[in-house]
Amino acid sequence: MHLSRHCALRFKRSVDKRKINYVSPEYGISYAIFCLTPEPTQAFGWYFLHDRESDNWYRKTDYFIETLNEIAKTDTQVSERLFYAVNECTLCKGSPCSAISYVYNGKETLACYGRIILNLCHDDFISVRKFFNHLSKLLVKDK
Repeated sequence: MHLSRHCALRFKRSVDKRKINYVSPEYGISYAIFCLTPEPTQAFGWYFLHDRESDNWYRKTDYFIETLNEIAKTDTQVSERLFYAVNECTLCKGSPCSAISYVYNGKETLACYGRIILNLCHDDFISVRKFFNHLSKLLVKDK
């Protein structure tokens, strides 16, 4: 994934039998390509961390909606494609529920584990690249 030269995001790559995974521990976001599944996909989102002392699960700051708003300034199709790619919660697998509520353009959805899942096609790769470029710009501004 190519990001701008002045990128706030730094990724560590790992490869296993199921996926190619990129993780940015500083911001708690990951991106993965699942190429060997029956329907190859790509996914990204802010992952959960565990505080051993308090035994609580938490996420670092989630910039999903802020990034969609930035993308929408120049490309509403991409921002909407990404919002509708949210992996919707269909009754939780665990307790407490890990769904993240996102509200965008007056629409609300619950994202299972806060994941956005897209196909491995040209338009979706372009959308993901735009997302990470805009996210990186937001993070550089926040520093």
